[in-house]
Amino acid sequence: MKFKNIGLIILLLAALIPTVEAQVPTSQNSQSSKKTKSDSKKQKLPKTVIHSWQLHNGLGLADSVTVDTSYINFPMKDAINNYSIANSYNGNIVSPLQSKIYFDRQHKIDFLFGDAYSPFLITMDDIRYYNTTTPYSTIAYKKGFTTYHEDNDLDFSFTGNLNMRTNLGATVNYLNGAGHYTNQAGKRVNLSVFGSYNGNHYTCQGGFLFNSLSNFENGGITDPSEVGGTINSEDLPVNLNAMSGLRYLSGFWNHQYSICTERDRETQWPVFNEETNREEMHDTIVTDYIPVITFQHSFEVNQAIKRYRENTAEQDFYEYNYFNRNKTSDSAQVLNIRNVLSVTFEEEFNKWLRFGATVYAVNECQRVSYSRTDTSLLFNSAFNQNISSLMSSPLHLQGDTVMKSKWLNNTWIGGAIYKNRGKWIHYGFMGDVCLIGYKLGEFRLDGHLNGNIPIGKETMTINAKVAFRNEQPSWYLQHYRSNHYRWENNFNKTYHFYAGGNVAYPTKWVIPKVGVNFENITKFIYFNSDGYPVQHDGNIQVLSVDAELNIQAKFFHFDNKVVWQMSSSDALPLPAISTYSNLYFDFWIFGAMAIQLGVDMRYNTKYYAPLLNPALGQFCTQKEAKVGNHPILNVYGNFYVKHIRLKFFAQFQHFNKYFMARDYFSMVGYPYNPPVFRAGLAWHFYN
Repeated sequence: MKFKNIGLIILLLAALIPTVEAQVPTSQNSQSSKKTKSDSKKQKLPKTVIHSWQLHNGLGLADSVTVDTSYINFPMKDAINNYSIANSYNGNIVSPLQSKIYFDRQHKIDFLFGDAYSPFLITMDDIRYYNTTTPYSTIAYKKGFTTYHEDNDLDFSFTGNLNMRTNLGATVNYLNGAGHYTNQAGKRVNLSVFGSYNGNHYTCQGGFLFNSLSNFENGGITDPSEVGGTINSEDLPVNLNAMSGLRYLSGFWNHQYSICTERDRETQWPVFNEETNREEMHDTIVTDYIPVITFQHSFEVNQAIKRYRENTAEQDFYEYNYFNRNKTSDSAQVLNIRNVLSVTFEEEFNKWLRFGATVYAVNECQRVSYSRTDTSLLFNSAFNQNISSLMSSPLHLQGDTVMKSKWLNNTWIGGAIYKNRGKWIHYGFMGDVCLIGYKLGEFRLDGHLNGNIPIGKETMTINAKVAFRNEQPSWYLQHYRSNHYRWENNFNKTYHFYAGGNVAYPTKWVIPKVGVNFENITKFIYFNSDGYPVQHDGNIQVLSVDAELNIQAKFFHFDNKVVWQMSSSDALPLPAISTYSNLYFDFWIFGAMAIQLGVDMRYNTKYYAPLLNPALGQFCTQKEAKVGNHPILNVYGNFYVKHIRLKFFAQFQHFNKYFMARDYFSMVGYPYNPPVFRAGLAWHFYN
């Protein structure tokens, strides 16, 4: 389907959203029931109130989040920039990606080949649930206008209450980019449907997620010295003509039942008086249901599938062709079925010991699928082979890798103690251990402390965290077969010790924040320059210090972030310095329109950036060339019309390419995009 047709469908959906009955929301943590009711006809329709939360920790625990309707920095909000201030990727807006900041790297799903697509995936933990008095929807569209290299980014979301307790919602995201270099196009489609119910005793959340990503693979520019020269970017020779894809599906259900105690309290409720034509506050008694013990069950089924295709097997780019010399069609997939049972002793009920406690058990059934083809016939592209013998072998008639499946079963038990209520101090400690299965002996211990310390008229925030865990290597790190790679390993568990934290002291004019992170990794597993996993024998230390300084003075704003990193081993290369700066003016015209005009910059020092292995979707170490030391500057104008809640922008990216050196590479062989003009808009509807 062409993009313009998809855009038309989304616009029609936005226009045809059915009216959803407006209701007064019920709090996620404390439910209430009015004992006295007034005539509904005399009540004025409620103002828009939106409560939003997410589930986290894999235990279905709710955590409140704010609804982002701010216009500030709208041009910079996309999957890549939101992930980290410095990233390794192929230059296109849809690409395998790895953050250059070690402590920004995420592992969203339990699938080795999904890590490179983490910024583009939505999982159960990313879903936001709502309870609203009026329907709330958003539609946003961004576009790059370069001829023959356009990109499109469309977001649509809708949520509304069916009644006071039940909410439904859906999101759609479509992102595609043609790319500025040969064989670089990529596309992402994300869909989610979700709902929640908040009763006095019973609550539940559920949904379905669909993620589909695909991108062409060019293996990098053949001659990097030609980048930025007289040859157009789309005419530069590349190393490869292939395609990668990832599909991730998830269905989940989280529900809990709380044994509660009732507490009555007096309050006032607004009632519209038709005689005086205004709201009046009437006294009423409200019953609060305070949970004492909560029984919870979470269930999720998800599947991840990674594919890699070559219509003609690349004889020169890869050293080996194990299955098929004429073409490549590799697949790997994992199916997870996960159940979590927990019992929580709620902290709000206990007046004397102000903390909550949870005990839980987790069972995970995992089916991994991999190649079962076993052949002693191995083709090395460095040597000539007898063509007739190759063609006569049935091995070369296979259109795809033949798959074999294996079931793995893991069971954990664990517990947590936490304090999330109160004004000054919050803390939590959590631990679990795997007792049965492939991951036997895997354990995790972590704790965090968050404090708010009033100093003068301002409040200093302090956050600290300590974590210790060991991890059983992914099944695919131990066993893997494909057309170009195969291995059988017996890696040991990897051990991680982490300690870190940050301190912030926001004031009216200056907002400083300093953070320190340290991690010691024992038996670290990485991919070497040949594309094979290797386990480092010993310890690797990673230390980072990051500092943020945001200066604001009426119309003037200057936001800065600097990250310094140090790695003790070449197995984990990192740039020493990465920075992001945003200088802008922000002001209002007649109180009706806000205008943000500015320029932002991203930069990192030179280092041995990893190589992208297209067949594996992994980032591999290399010592041939350093990349970096080239800033990317963007100039933009961002606007917000208050009364209709419309924001729009225009942006010119990488304009400094015209007057700076041509050495603008994200990775070896993968340059950043040349200058691009982009524009977009977003519209919020919530009454």
